Amino acid sequence: PMYPLVILMIFIGDLYGLLTLNSFPRWLFMGLVTIGLIRHQYKRPDIHRPFKVPVIIPGIFSVMCLFIVVTSLYSDPINTGIGCALTLSGVPVYYLTVYRPQRPAWCRKALDLFTVKLQILMEVVQQEIVTY
Repeated sequence: PMYPLVILMIFIGDLYGLLTLNSFPRWLFMGLVTIGLIRHQYKRPDIHRPFKVPVIIPGIFSVMCLFIVVTSLYSDPINTGIGCALTLSGVPVYYLTVYRPQRPAWCRKALDLFTVKLQILMEVVQQEIVTY
């Protein structure tokens, strides 16, 4: 979805803006995922994990990710704000397609077909061990 924006910014010559625009959501979500890993490690200690990591390592990584996010907010608030707005634009899409429990049958079928085609395109496979 970001491909047209990337091409436009390359032609304009604003590669710094492109990096700032993409780095904010990336570092934010990487930090949030590792915080989720720490939370999951304490909430569900009985689940089998292929390898275990000491809590200090994801803790330091999460702090560094959030530091990068805060630094990008301070150094370039305009491009960071645009990146935040692009990220938040996914909230209505999530609500309408995933979260909303009652959808018409035709809409549910279309979204299921779209999901399957997208999984094939992106080579997504089911996980081997069910962890939920």
